[in-house]
Amino acid sequence: MHHGRLCYLRNAELILYFFYKNLVLTIPHIYFGYQNGFSGQTVYDDFYISFYNLFFTSWPLVIKATFE
Repeated sequence: MHHGRLCYLRNAELILYFFYKNLVLTIPHIYFGYQNGFSGQTVYDDFYISFYNLFFTSWPLVIKATFE
């Protein structure tokens, strides 16, 4: 039961992290869209969005797995 509880806590933390990560990415888009009349223009270049997802998805998991 101990390992199941640890797995549950890890999964819950991971889900909360993904919600936070996506909120941080989308709130500026919503604000920018409101300021520009929802023209469809993006705040970030496509490269920055890809780098953001790559960096903020992989590195925290690698760091947590290393220190756990």
